[in-house]
Amino acid sequence: MNIFIAGIHGVGKTYLAKRLPAQSGLMHTSASALIKEERALPDWNADKRVADVDANQYALAQAVARHNAAGTPLLLDGHFVLLGKDGRFIILGTEVFKALNLSAVVLIEAPPGVVAGRITARDDLHRDAAWLADFIARERAQAERVCAELNLPLTVLDSPDDADFAEAVGVAL
Repeated sequence: MNIFIAGIHGVGKTYLAKRLPAQSGLMHTSASALIKEERALPDWNADKRVADVDANQYALAQAVARHNAAGTPLLLDGHFVLLGKDGRFIILGTEVFKALNLSAVVLIEAPPGVVAGRITARDDLHRDAAWLADFIARERAQAERVCAELNLPLTVLDSPDDADFAEAVGVAL
């Protein structure tokens, strides 16, 4: 079974996951890395906008199934809401997550001002705090909807430290 680490860009999903002990038994990867691996795509653009959402989600499900068939449980970081090429929000449906063999979801959130600073520093993109707050709210609403429909436990963490995150994913530090 896999654990899905969700949240908008810049909340710290990858940062926290990479700090877990190697012996956790979970392989950390991102949904975008698995999609690129499966579809042999070049790197995403810095603005994180997505094209061909349906084909990408199919590729993600195939990649997850391949890793799980090899006996590898995943700590998969990704999103419930994507940004389309036109900048609009794309809300991923429950069927996408049903195919990922999830046992739990951990949603990471952070204050919009903090996220804005991280995105600017990391990607040299400037995001408005009000827009980020809307994005965070949409991500949470869809996480809650999907977890309710799939009967998955959802843990929401606000700016967690390493210990909080490790506890949420069931890993001892």
